[in-house]
Amino acid sequence: MQLNILNEYDPLEAVMVHRPGPEIDRLTHDNMVEYLFEDIPYLRRMQEEHDAFCETMRNQGIEVIYLEHLLGELLNDNPEAKRILIETICRAENVPAIAPDLLNESLIPNDALLQILFTGLTVQEYQKLVGKRIPQTSPNGGVLIGPTPNAYFTRDPAVVVRESVISCKMHYVRRLRETIMTRAIFEHHPKFAGHRITFGGSNSPTEDRPFTIEGGDIIVLNEESVLVGASERTRSETIEVLAQKAFDVGKVRRYYEIPIPTERLFMHLDTVFTIVDYATVVWYPGVMEGISEIMRFESGAPGEVIRKPESRNLHRILSDEFGQEVKIIETAGGDEHYASREQRTDGTNVFAVGPRKVIGYDRNERTIAALNDAGIECLNIQGSELVRGLGGPRCMTMPLRRRHAKSQ
Repeated sequence: MQLNILNEYDPLEAVMVHRPGPEIDRLTHDNMVEYLFEDIPYLRRMQEEHDAFCETMRNQGIEVIYLEHLLGELLNDNPEAKRILIETICRAENVPAIAPDLLNESLIPNDALLQILFTGLTVQEYQKLVGKRIPQTSPNGGVLIGPTPNAYFTRDPAVVVRESVISCKMHYVRRLRETIMTRAIFEHHPKFAGHRITFGGSNSPTEDRPFTIEGGDIIVLNEESVLVGASERTRSETIEVLAQKAFDVGKVRRYYEIPIPTERLFMHLDTVFTIVDYATVVWYPGVMEGISEIMRFESGAPGEVIRKPESRNLHRILSDEFGQEVKIIETAGGDEHYASREQRTDGTNVFAVGPRKVIGYDRNERTIAALNDAGIECLNIQGSELVRGLGGPRCMTMPLRRRHAKSQ
């Protein structure tokens, strides 16, 4: 597959998603906050909503690729990649002693192992599968490998910028496996052979924690510039390291660090700001109108990054980058009361599938009206269960390729 993402609005051709599965049913009222959920979703309805979302994309001619399918192929076809993946996950979960049993296909077939990667593994389940007691005390109260209920937010573990991949580093430990699994796909699956991981590859330990960054904070403005939110989950130090790696590759020329409040409701830049067309953006005024202290990173001498405070405000930066005055559509049309409500239900987190065409949750009626008034077509989906993880259509997608087209 050819990877190519030059901006946020060209016609989307291929995208990676994950259909929510039994990992969602691991959530309880006792652990849902630990796993970053606001409430416990109803899985069957959640899957119906996700299926409808994917069908909406297919109806636009978009190839929808499932992370779980790629992982299943990797487990079946590449024993060495399988070994590396399982041993890495077991080390991350602090249960390295069970890796040999997970790799033993006579005990755990690959289809069962694939489910474990998402659903996790309890002590009781392990003992039933392998027919013996756990070789060590479980460090997590009966859970050997935790579930990954956030895996349907495929935006966060990796991002394609131009022809390269950024392998992200999750802020919360409960999401680390999403990075490990997605990175394994980009490093070992033949579908992505020949592509480069610009940042965060398995052979780059200096880019690991605490250099956290998540894909929801990365927004591709154009062929030369990228916005990155300095947020609850993305560190300023990481943005500088990322910029240096990108400059070394010789593609992107400018990175902008956009500081947003370190609050869960505004966890990523794309929860308060998205691009829906050339020189047209949606933003939540309660946050974006207060943005200040923007930093710009540019390439200096070989191996050097120039970091400088940006004298322009964000409106001016966007207008300069687009080459014309940027048009701003406010969440809920700028109504403060409804903007607050629709921010909570990811009204701003719409996903552009082509110029002036987005997918959003139908419940965000006032934001949809504001988009329609601005000439943006909205393909609306239900998201009453999907939204319980605090994420919208953009959060649930990892764009792999867009067809480059002039949209001015």
